[in-house]
Amino acid sequence: MTEAPPRPANDTMGLAADTAEQFLARAAEIEPTLRAFRSIDADRLRADAAALDALPEMRRGPLHGMLLAVKEVFDVGGYVCGWGTPIHDGRRPATDARAVARLRAAGALVAGITVSSEYALSRTGPTTNPFDPARTPGASSQGSAAAVGAGLVPAALGSQTIGSIIRPASYCGCIGFKPTWGVIDLGGAMPLSGALDHVGFLAADPKVAGALMDVLMPVMAGEPVGLPVTATVLRPWYPDGAAPAVLAALDGAADHLRARDIEIDDGMLPDGVADQEAGLIDVLLAHDMANHHGGDFDAQGDKMSDRVRDYITRGRMMTAADYAAALTGRDKIAAALDDWIGDGVVLMPATVDVAPLLSKGTGPREPQRLWTLGGQPAMTVPVTRADGLPIGVQVIARRGADRRVLAVAALLFNNA
Repeated sequence: MTEAPPRPANDTMGLAADTAEQFLARAAEIEPTLRAFRSIDADRLRADAAALDALPEMRRGPLHGMLLAVKEVFDVGGYVCGWGTPIHDGRRPATDARAVARLRAAGALVAGITVSSEYALSRTGPTTNPFDPARTPGASSQGSAAAVGAGLVPAALGSQTIGSIIRPASYCGCIGFKPTWGVIDLGGAMPLSGALDHVGFLAADPKVAGALMDVLMPVMAGEPVGLPVTATVLRPWYPDGAAPAVLAALDGAADHLRARDIEIDDGMLPDGVADQEAGLIDVLLAHDMANHHGGDFDAQGDKMSDRVRDYITRGRMMTAADYAAALTGRDKIAAALDDWIGDGVVLMPATVDVAPLLSKGTGPREPQRLWTLGGQPAMTVPVTRADGLPIGVQVIARRGADRRVLAVAALLFNNA
């Protein structure tokens, strides 16, 4: 078992050039084993850092010099962003995705392009877990989570269509945030399903998470930003359950909130939610994959995994009525969950266990996918370890209450 390296300081007041050189030196040491990045362009990184350093103080943004890793499903002008598939190996967009552009305009420094699984859905890349290279970092934001968890960068962009931010972040011991659906612009990101896709991020600590949130999704009028009065503990309703260490971490997190005068209740999901989520996601994802990636299937389907081909094949058999019914089902579940959560938060496991061995896959999606379907903001925060491996607890709020999630996660993080 290997210990994760110490995290770098998140202070962005130093020279961007120094930050870049420290990153390049550290990456040279650990990337041969970690393999979080598809590419690191040292010359461009140094040039971008020098350009930031040349800015007068008054023109420096709130993220000035903060290193940012970017998952390869987001366009970064001039970089190869291949969507995790050999079909698009060498794909080099001319402009930045909108989320990338916002972060760079605020002073973020793109460290490099991180590994995604195939189409952010299927075959995993070469990345390993920063706490144990024999274990998975999760999927599909695996490279971004590993880069943050290993201390290479304080921040990374990720995406989630089922569980691809929350699960890797929990396995890699960092904060992972999936916002309210639709609040961060998807422009320039590879589409899987417009009904399910979320732009999110991974962060080393709550301060970094808050800074990213402020740039990507400024506070909306009426958005609750403080701590809630109540928190509902939601225990596993899905067959895989949760390991004893995960349930113990959940209980410990609830005890910490209780000690801060937050009322803790045990809860159960509204009727009719748990038995519909998987089927609705399957219809929405298959239909939209057929639309977005059917051309790749027709031209080079032999380069796709069986799972991707199966989604596209089934999606082509779905009717407009099937899709409309699934959207209606999603909207009903989203509204029911918002009503059930109310002005509180939900506290639940982020994963069913610690990161499994690479040979055992990337772990079940059940703890994450319901909140992707409903579009509620979810954040996993590392609260403890078992046998040296991180365990995260997931905090969820109703749609539009994203900063309430951050406030609770910050409490838990600072107690860990």
